[in-house]
Amino acid sequence: MADPVILSSGRTYERACVRACAELSVSPPGAEGEPPSPGGVVIPNDALRAAIRTWRARSGRSPPAAPSAAAAREAVLRAVPTPRPPGRSSSNLSCSSRASAASTWSSSSRSSSDITSVELDMVRAKEVPKEPEAEVGEVAVKAVESGEEWEVEAAMAALRQATRESAPRRRALCVPRLLAALRRVLLSARHSNAARADAAAALANLCLEPENRVSIVRAGAVPALIEVVGSGAGAGASEACEHAAGALFGLALHEGNRAAIGVLGAVPPLLSLLTTGGHAPRARRDAGMALYHLSLAAVNQSKLARAPGAAKNLLSIASDSTEPLPVRRLALMVICNVAACVEGRTALMDADAVATFAAILSDDPHRSGLEEWCVAALYDMSMGSPRFRGLARAAGADRPLILIAEQAEPGAHKDMARKALRAMLGLGDINGGGLHDFSNSERNDDDSGTMASSVPVRRRRAASWGAHPASKLQNSHHWRSVCID
Repeated sequence: MADPVILSSGRTYERACVRACAELSVSPPGAEGEPPSPGGVVIPNDALRAAIRTWRARSGRSPPAAPSAAAAREAVLRAVPTPRPPGRSSSNLSCSSRASAASTWSSSSRSSSDITSVELDMVRAKEVPKEPEAEVGEVAVKAVESGEEWEVEAAMAALRQATRESAPRRRALCVPRLLAALRRVLLSARHSNAARADAAAALANLCLEPENRVSIVRAGAVPALIEVVGSGAGAGASEACEHAAGALFGLALHEGNRAAIGVLGAVPPLLSLLTTGGHAPRARRDAGMALYHLSLAAVNQSKLARAPGAAKNLLSIASDSTEPLPVRRLALMVICNVAACVEGRTALMDADAVATFAAILSDDPHRSGLEEWCVAALYDMSMGSPRFRGLARAAGADRPLILIAEQAEPGAHKDMARKALRAMLGLGDINGGGLHDFSNSERNDDDSGTMASSVPVRRRRAASWGAHPASKLQNSHHWRSVCID
């Protein structure tokens, strides 16, 4: 306001707008019943005017200018309801009277006191209503461009709230200009932690819509999110880190984004967030889910396999009984994906993964919630790897696998336990042998005929048996059944 004044109702208005209300014979908005005469009592609000001028001086802005009479009248016409003259309806106006009113509106010689309801409708018709999404997005963009920190914080908070409301609104807000503004807020260190947290939350909300995920990656938001996740240990930045991890998780749900996100460097900070204690549980879960979906792509499996200490850190989280069960399960899910490639199997076996999984299946108090993923990881590592057999025998992995194969409910992990057990025992080298002789044997002789009592019976490789089966099994299905059951 340039010249604020107080009316008898106690409300404050711009003096030029009060005059416009008197000329138009309407009450000011919010002060219905206030006498609109120009001679009404008004009191200058010197305190508010001084506060406005002081704030603008500190902000480096010029003092506000009073609006012109025309601008004040137009503002009043937008704000007040359409007046209805007594005894006359706007619908009774003829076409000629409407045309006359329209033509005389633009004439400067016309007195403003002669304005009719038709002219009010014409003024309102000039204004094209904007969608709420466009208004929120434009405010956020302008706030970021202006550089005023308080404006950026307010705009990011409003945008975060707007993206929570509905799916159509999230789709409408996902435009390149707004995404570029969010990216600037995340990358700029001069913005407050609150503004960065709200910007990351807004991006995470936008990622909820599948239609937005590719656009967000193409807009260059991924490097900014990675930057926030990588600096998550900083003071006051934990909330922004949590929302950035959630945004990366949402983007990774799209299969076409996974390779690009991995190439941009998202794997190391997400891995650090998952495997490092002290972070919020939600941040770790979102990081684990993001890693799981990213590791479905072969290029990211190799990145995880080659990352220094990645296999060891994941196994440490998976085997730590003090960690939350969802976090341990996520670490195992990522390990299963890594074990799908040759590099991953090698890195996991170098990190003693077989012994870790055998220990979880044997002694862990939460093994029922982790059993399925441990069996899947053992099965993946057993694929075409002669090294797996020796490691599995040394770790005693045959005992839990046999129990699962015999007692578990029918399902995928039961089949995987059987196949992993067959690979561990080297049953692929037998042509019609009898595993029942091996399972029931109380002795385990080596090639020299001496007793090898220190080696469990089930760890002996079936190809070293000297005795031939008493009878040939009918078919391969029967053979498999005898092997396990």
